[in-house]
Amino acid sequence: MPLLQMSMAALAAILFAVHAPWQAALLAAAIGGLLCWNVDRRTRFWMIGTFMLFLSVVPIQQERSQSAFTGKETKWIVSFTDDIQIEGDRLRAGVEETQFHEKLSLVYRMNSKEEKELLQEGLTPGLTCRIQGKASLPNEARNPGEFDYRTYLAASGTFFVLTPEHISLDQCVLNQSLRYVPAAWRMAAIKRIQERFPAPFAHTAAALLVGDRSSGPEETEEDYERLGIVHILSISGLHVTLLTGLLFYLLLRAGMTRERARLLLLAALPLYALLAGGSPPVVRSCLMTGAILLAASDSRKLSAAGALGAAFLIMTLWNPFLIFQAGFQLSFLVTFALVLSTGVILKKAQHAIELSLFVSVLSQLAALPVLLFHFAELSVISPLANLLFVPFYSFFMMPAVLLLFCLSFLVPISFFASFVNECLIKMDQLAALLANLPFAVLVTGQPGMDAAALLTVTSLASLLLWELRKNMKLSLAICSFALAVFVLAGRFSPEGKITFLDVGQGDSILIQLPRNEGNYLIDTGGQVPFEQEVWKERNGGFSVGKDTVVPFLKREGITKLDKLIITHADFDHAGAAAEVLQSISAKEIIISPGSGGEPVIADMIKTGLKIREGGEGESWRTKSAVFQFLAPDDRDYEGNNDSLVLFARIGGKTWLFTGDLEKEGEAELIEKYSFHADWLKVGHHGSKTSSWPSFIQALQPQFAVISAGLNNRYGHPHKEVTDTLEKAGVRIYRTDKHGAITYIFKGGHGKIETVLPFP
Repeated sequence: MPLLQMSMAALAAILFAVHAPWQAALLAAAIGGLLCWNVDRRTRFWMIGTFMLFLSVVPIQQERSQSAFTGKETKWIVSFTDDIQIEGDRLRAGVEETQFHEKLSLVYRMNSKEEKELLQEGLTPGLTCRIQGKASLPNEARNPGEFDYRTYLAASGTFFVLTPEHISLDQCVLNQSLRYVPAAWRMAAIKRIQERFPAPFAHTAAALLVGDRSSGPEETEEDYERLGIVHILSISGLHVTLLTGLLFYLLLRAGMTRERARLLLLAALPLYALLAGGSPPVVRSCLMTGAILLAASDSRKLSAAGALGAAFLIMTLWNPFLIFQAGFQLSFLVTFALVLSTGVILKKAQHAIELSLFVSVLSQLAALPVLLFHFAELSVISPLANLLFVPFYSFFMMPAVLLLFCLSFLVPISFFASFVNECLIKMDQLAALLANLPFAVLVTGQPGMDAAALLTVTSLASLLLWELRKNMKLSLAICSFALAVFVLAGRFSPEGKITFLDVGQGDSILIQLPRNEGNYLIDTGGQVPFEQEVWKERNGGFSVGKDTVVPFLKREGITKLDKLIITHADFDHAGAAAEVLQSISAKEIIISPGSGGEPVIADMIKTGLKIREGGEGESWRTKSAVFQFLAPDDRDYEGNNDSLVLFARIGGKTWLFTGDLEKEGEAELIEKYSFHADWLKVGHHGSKTSSWPSFIQALQPQFAVISAGLNNRYGHPHKEVTDTLEKAGVRIYRTDKHGAITYIFKGGHGKIETVLPFP
């Protein structure tokens, strides 16, 4: 059965059925059509049949993928299923509602150290509890190109986040069903690893053995991501293959027949997929291995390509929405490229090092469009990193983890675990060194669907050319040329943009002038740091700079800012500046006069960054834009009314960026200047202390942007402000309602886009 060709037909059918972007659907259909044209009648029959099957099944799956709840429910009976994670004062877990058997994501903040210890000891998969709590929709993408957590959860059948008022173990009973056994074993394995293995070995062991990456240091994971080798910190196809081969060998040495060993492994693979968390790469690996073992037990030959096709068909028939997950895409694309290249490209390798290089380059070329689309950057150093790290993790760390975990039930392992830990620390240090090299990562920007389709065609063409011409350098040259064209086209685009980012309760505005004339960031957002008790502290956690601003800048292809303007020294405007500057450098950092002594600015100055003060009268111009600071006019910093106020002519419009200017500062401004602003960045997030009617009347703006956090505790924007703007006929855009707001212009004409629909 032509399983690989059938999987291509299935992919095309899914994309058409879910109304995916036309570029993706057309590309899949074109590849499927070429395959269908060049095969025999029997294969063509199977492909057409598969296409029709998925075309009819996917709409049924879409209808089923709806919640049984409204979000207004307050009383719940749920069973804890898996991924019970307690970090600091926060509990996260997967739960299932018992009546409709719908999955929910539970998030609970514990109130005391004693409660934390009680829940750590008492929570286990299968525990069924009565809970009072609120169900809310998961977070959705609120900035352009941002990861959409709501869509991600919906793809696995989770539509609500459950926030309990309290979790009382007295209201719980343990369900002894066998379905919860794998998850309980997984938790027990993680706990044992944490108790018996030293850090950071414990974090790596949990990732390699049962797929748990929740406790690892963020810095180390970021280093591995920059090197393009983060996949080795999770369970991959190579790991599953090595583990299966090792167990098969041990079973044979123990006297078991080949047939019984295969049957035992076939039974063990689904269990291991559950123990490892059931991620798409793990399931794909287990399905492929199982398909090959099953075919071998029936004296039939099943190629790796056939096994891959079978795994794809099974997984997408069960859940067609998996195809939109980055992990699923990367797992199948890379495996697909390696499988098809085994008999042609890889067999030409003269030695192990060359083979490893070929595998790394093949993987990079195959994954290129997916990496750029989801992460907007490419690890240049990935082939070298793979040569160094893949053998270490596959042939040293993985066997060591498995051996030491098994031995931990029999004898003390502290001496051997310490030795492995020291080796791991050295490799992590090497990863940090390589990741910080200036050329390690190429920030490309995020391609649109047109560019992503062209990059996909280029990637496929380069792989085909490598196979036909036996020339890796030529394929790399073609991909490098296409990549250079894409990057340069983005950076020297004739279009400009002004984006008001949604950074929660704070400000961050990016001005991108056409043809790379300048990239200016006004404020960075940020959060006020609070001291916490030790038991409440979490590893990492959300950060505006690291998780919102920096990824957005990279998606726009920006690696250096021409100016970073910090309007004033409040944490919601400047708190994330240091984090942003760790990843994105700035030629100039401009602060409000006299604000250098404020804590958030003083911390920036301590880093050695070159910072200067701006102020009234300073101006600059580019080929297409003019900028001028209108305030403040003194060197005594007193807070909001000493915000840097920037007036600009950009894209045929006039703009006024006011920071947190309040009514006293507004009055001074209109007393000194007589001007009109088409766009007003409303001062102080729409507080009633700003946007005085006389100020709005003097400016006569057409559009106003209010940057405020969703459901913020300050009640911003206040009704007095919105009423004033509406009475003046101003169209209001709000980041709490519309997400990021972008004005895209070319010449003197532009259009407005919001991430969330405008009502």
